[in-house]
Amino acid sequence: MISRPVAIPLFLLIAGILLLDWFAPAFVVGEHYSLHLGQAESFRYEIREENSPKKNWLCYTAKVTHYFDGQKWQKTKGKVLFCIPRSDKRHLEYASLVESSATPRLIENYPQSNFDYKKFMQRKRVFHTIYARNYSLSSEPKNKNLQYYAHKFNTLLKQRINRSELTSGNKALASSLLLGDKTSLDKQVRLSFSAAGIAHILCVSGLHIGLIVAMFDIFLKYLHLLGIKGFYLRRIILIILVWIIAFVVGCTPSSLRVALMLSLAMLTNLTAYRSDTINVLFVSAFIMLLCSPMLLFDVSFQLSYLAVFGIVACKPLSDKWIDRYVNRHLTSVAKTASTTMSAQLFTLPIFVCRFGTFPLLFLISNLLVLPFVGIILFTTICLVCFVDVPYISTMTACILDFELTLLQQAAQLTDLQ
Repeated sequence: MISRPVAIPLFLLIAGILLLDWFAPAFVVGEHYSLHLGQAESFRYEIREENSPKKNWLCYTAKVTHYFDGQKWQKTKGKVLFCIPRSDKRHLEYASLVESSATPRLIENYPQSNFDYKKFMQRKRVFHTIYARNYSLSSEPKNKNLQYYAHKFNTLLKQRINRSELTSGNKALASSLLLGDKTSLDKQVRLSFSAAGIAHILCVSGLHIGLIVAMFDIFLKYLHLLGIKGFYLRRIILIILVWIIAFVVGCTPSSLRVALMLSLAMLTNLTAYRSDTINVLFVSAFIMLLCSPMLLFDVSFQLSYLAVFGIVACKPLSDKWIDRYVNRHLTSVAKTASTTMSAQLFTLPIFVCRFGTFPLLFLISNLLVLPFVGIILFTTICLVCFVDVPYISTMTACILDFELTLLQQAAQLTDLQ
């Protein structure tokens, strides 16, 4: 068994991030746009990812690239929350270039809310909101990097789902399950899934990527007939597949985190050393925090790593106990239940501290829903592939409508709190 040398630098890095956040929660450096608010007449922005919409506004995270000082455009840096009216017919894509003279407003906490939204955005280095009723949009994005094409492909897949014969509510749910896009999801659906303890299936996580990889691995298992070459080829194909999935969902932080974790785990299987899952977990966390330190305060980052750590720490002991004391016909159900219990118990402090609640029926809801998620993902992938094929697309949409309706009913049945 490999020792865990990554633990010490990881904990030192986390301590450094906490000290940085404590002593300098809202620092700005260099050519930050906030240093020019008094002299700037207008700003230019580069759109990044879409955020959760507000009441009458569609919101995006945007990079500030230039400001106009009355004579010429000057380069600047920083990020803002860029909002346009819901009634606006134009859709802002990733890397779209916009110009607006709207005055940046400091982000404030929502009234009658315990959530510190201002602090949450500060940790993302976002300090202002732009409410742009009037803005000009550049015809063609200039910064076409890998992430631009990932978002473009992600948008294409969303359009294929929206072209299908699914009901409008199920189109949004299918996009959320397959692509992690929750922007069009009904608020009541989010609340019911959250209260039932299965909100994690609405964003692309290790569960989703693991299930998709497992589906493809069924077809790759015959490569073992090639001997040691087949073993290596199978692992290499799966690693490539993991990163393709991360690309498809738009290279989001959560998908990249899962792709990195699974890739490291499979790479250790290609070496002569015995794989140490906790060490792999520490290495992936260290790399993610080194690239983006403020991820430490991201709820999805905290939940995913604590959940995996809980499963890895408890599974060997629980499986040993189940094999010894549980009837052999019930071992698979018992092991699924223990895995769910381990993950949920380790994430309990986050739920209580961040949301002030904890879904009491999480075990029942996850046992009911999780086996069903793989079938839904498979049907959704089939729908995306065959959406333009007559009859097949209609039949697939009917099946998926039925599955998604059952999923929502299962969430509502277990939402008894």
